[in-house]
Parts: sequence; C-alpha cells; structure tokens
Amino acid sequence: MNRLLIIDDDAVFCGMLTRHFRDEYGAVGFSDPNEAVKYFRENKVDAVLTDLSMPELDGMQVLEIVKAGSALTDVIIMTAYAKVETAVEAMKKGAYDYILKPFGLDEISLQLRRLFEKRALSEENTELRKFIGLTYRPVNIIGESEAAKDIRRFVDRVRQTDFNLLITGESGTGKELVARAVHFTGKRKDRRLLSVHCASLPEPLLERELFGFEKGAFPDANEVRRGLFEEAEGGSVILQGIDGMGLMLQARLLTALENGTVRRSGGDRDIPFDAVVIAVSDADLGRMSQDGAFRRDLFYRLDTFSLRVPPLRERTEDIRLLSEHFSSQYSSEFGRGAMTLTREAVDVLRGYHWPGNVRELKGFLAKICLLEPSETIRPEHILKRLELPNPLERVSSFLNSDRSLTDVEKNLIRESLIKANGNRRVAARLLNISYDTLRYRMKKFEIEGK
Repeated sequence: MNRLLIIDDDAVFCGMLTRHFRDEYGAVGFSDPNEAVKYFRENKVDAVLTDLSMPELDGMQVLEIVKAGSALTDVIIMTAYAKVETAVEAMKKGAYDYILKPFGLDEISLQLRRLFEKRALSEENTELRKFIGLTYRPVNIIGESEAAKDIRRFVDRVRQTDFNLLITGESGTGKELVARAVHFTGKRKDRRLLSVHCASLPEPLLERELFGFEKGAFPDANEVRRGLFEEAEGGSVILQGIDGMGLMLQARLLTALENGTVRRSGGDRDIPFDAVVIAVSDADLGRMSQDGAFRRDLFYRLDTFSLRVPPLRERTEDIRLLSEHFSSQYSSEFGRGAMTLTREAVDVLRGYHWPGNVRELKGFLAKICLLEPSETIRPEHILKRLELPNPLERVSSFLNSDRSLTDVEKNLIRESLIKANGNRRVAARLLNISYDTLRYRMKKFEIEGK
C-alpha cells in the first residue's frame, strides 16, 4: 500500500483528510509538524501533503527535510491564494505540485491519483530498465567457445564508446541480441533505442522513417515529422538488414554519419543529431561493396568497428549450454518439471548443422519441452523430432551405379560423418548401427574421423 503523510496544524482538517485517504493510500496525519518529521524519519513514506503556513516548522522547511531524507518522496504543498508565489518557489526546490485552499475532496483526490499513477509508472520503468539491463548483459551471451568469448569482449570494449558499429552474421545467430547488449549495458542505456528493418520498407517510406519530413514534402505530409535519428537523441538506432538499403539512401546515411546531421525530406536545413548507429546485416557487405551493390565508402566507415557473429555450426561446443538454458526457460514457461538432456542427446544436437542457427535451436527446444512427456531427453527423443538428412536415403542411387558394395559402404560412412559434423555417435545412429560397429568399419576402411 502507498504511504501518504498528511501535515496540517488544523487538527480537524488534518483528521478529515487522513480518514478519507487512509484506506486508499495508507494515510497517516499529524497536526504537529515536528511529530510528522519524526515519523517520516522512522518510516517509509511515498508522498507528503503538507500545509505551507504552520508555526514552528512551515511547509518550506518540511520540504527541505523530506528531500534531504528521501529524494524520491513527492511533496504537495497546500496553501492559501496569498501564498501562491511561495508555493511556486517550493516547486522549484523539488515539490511535486501545490493546491489552493479551500479545495474539495474531489480536487485533492484527483491530484493524488495522478501523483501515485505517475509514481507507479516510474517504478515500472525503473524495474523494466533493471530487467533489460540484466537480460542484455554481456555475460548473458551464452557460450564457452572462443567465439562466444570474443563476442562478450567486443560488447565490453564498445559499450562505453560512441562508435558506430557493424554486426554481421547468418540469420538466427543473435546479431540483434549483441546490438541490444551494446546499448542496454552502455553509456546510453537510459536513452531510447529505436530499430527499423531496412529491407521491410519501400525506399521512400524508409527515407521518411530515418530522416523525417517537413510539412508539404509530399502530398500526404500534413505535419512535420522527426526521423529516427532525431527521435533517438542521445540513444541508439539499430538498422537491421542494412544490406537491403538502396544506394541513394546509403549515400544519405554516409553523409549523416560523417557530418552528424540529418536533413528532413523537403527540408532546407541540416539538423544535428546524437545517436549511435548499429548496422546489422545477414549479407557479406565486403563482397557486396566489391560487386557495386553496397557503397564501398559506407562499408569502410561502418567496418571500422565490426563484429562477425559466427554460425552455430562453427561453435558447436556452445550447444550444450544453449540447450540447457532454453530447456530450463521453456520448462518454467510451460509449467513442467525441469528437463535434462543426456550427454548422448547433446551429441545428437551437436551433430546437426542448424541452418537456422541459435533461433532454430531455441525453437526446437521449445517444441521438445512442450511435446515430449519425459523429463529426461535422450537421443531418440531428439532424432524423432529433428529432421536429420539420412544418408541411407542415398542407398538406391548408389546401387543404381557401377560402384561395388564396399564403395557404397565407404561412401555411406563418410556421408554420415559429414552430416554428423564428424561425431561418430551421431553418425552411428544415422546408419542404425552400434558405435563399436562404426569404429570397426572406419578402421577397416581407413576412414579418419573424430
């Protein structure tokens, strides 16, 4: 319950207000301001409603004591019309608002309701910022591989800088997670983070979204609109899919980055902006710049501080930690007991090539946690739901060729090892033979593998 402290030397009036707001705000009232100050110092108080003119200790002194003791406690001053100038001065010193006496209960009720709604929203925003900060900490970029460590080191290095960044990698690798980690753990974490997918909008709309427009810039421009660079003042802008941006807009972006200014569509003046740009791309911008599909000068400017997020198949040692994290997350979300993956089940997951990367692994674990009744996940649970390409399907094509049975067997083993990313246990399951049998066959045919 909110705690409201009411102070007025008129005992009758103070008692009336206290009784009226006791149930709603946990109001406590004092006609002696010294007793009220003692109570404030010994208890948690969210807001103070105090008279301005009181003997011994007036409202201005109460305000100073409250703000010195708790900057987060709001103060509303009650004053007669003749003291309005003093009440305004109190607001300059930190009072939330003032109200003129005499006033009705409806009037003060509305004012207090607005105050506590504002406090609730502020507290929610504070908790949200804490949650976001914890969610996007570099330590939450999961993995024990060198690649994962490199990503965490990159975030740690750049998050307290004002460098524009380029983050590349295949779809589903977690590029946006890295971009958000840079913002939400850096010097701009308390300012806005705005994001736009460049390939999802036609070029004219993307131009207006980024740079804004003046009234009359085009037929439907009935008002002035600020673009994302202006709106994110002091914060960051994530440009997802920057490889989908046309060459004309690339030129405008380059000019904006070099000059630190933007010009709205239809405008005739350059407007300074302060926002870090984090460009994200699935494509190889270096190759695109060589082919003329992406401006080379813009690529060089962004590539100064860049990071490639590797695909999951290049950091298979992280699959165990990622799988444990996602299975724990979804077990909790789906209201079931904690699920565990056996070492052999993890081996199967490591043997798959994961074309959708971490996003695909996350979705797959959600499916396992939702549909699999067992709380211990074994290889058979994985294999029946994972669409592993099976080398045995190639048997008929081999038999229709002029190859010998020995050649067919060798090729099946080699293909199984390739599909299993070199993992013998997974390859054995793909061939439906035992692990020892596979080892014997590999030794017999002098096939190397892990």
